[in-house]
Amino acid sequence: MILCDIGNTHFHFCKSGKIFDEIECSLRKEKIYFISVNNRKRKELLKKNPDSIDLGKYVTFESAYEGLGIDRIMACKTVEDGVVIDAGTAITIDIMAGGLHLGGYILPGLNILHSSYKKVSEKLDYPFISDIDLKLLPINTSEAINYGFIGMVVSMIEKVSKNKKLYFTGGDGAYLSKFFTNGIYMKNLVFQGMIKTIKENNL
Repeated sequence: MILCDIGNTHFHFCKSGKIFDEIECSLRKEKIYFISVNNRKRKELLKKNPDSIDLGKYVTFESAYEGLGIDRIMACKTVEDGVVIDAGTAITIDIMAGGLHLGGYILPGLNILHSSYKKVSEKLDYPFISDIDLKLLPINTSEAINYGFIGMVVSMIEKVSKNKKLYFTGGDGAYLSKFFTNGIYMKNLVFQGMIKTIKENNL
């Protein structure tokens, strides 16, 4: 069994807990269970693997939120209580309580925030700094930019978390989780939700 999470910009394949290259996996003859937020890439997958199963047709999930993306649903399905942060092209923050989805937020991803500065002015085109301490006051423009956009995201998460446990996933999830003592990084969180859906429907 191969799982496939089709995001805004990338395919992500998983088998037995391991992430595989999209070309290698998309050409395999095994059955693929997938979710997608990108219709063009969805069609690409089905063209190569027409027997693939769209788990979005089988998922059940309680939420008052209208239009909640299938990737966010899957990330939240295995969390009973806590805050789910999927940090990819966009950063989504979802609040779970008693197995119910209460609502959530969408922020630009770290790469989008960082690249936006140079669109304002070439003088603000500074490299990304990963090793920062947000408790310190920036003393140059490079630090001011990096502390600014990273601190904005961290502050938003702190504001909505209210001491709940934080579950991070996505490409920048591991990095953001380091700013929180109550945060845990779960690389395969979306895939765990997909597996739960498969079991619930005996697929």
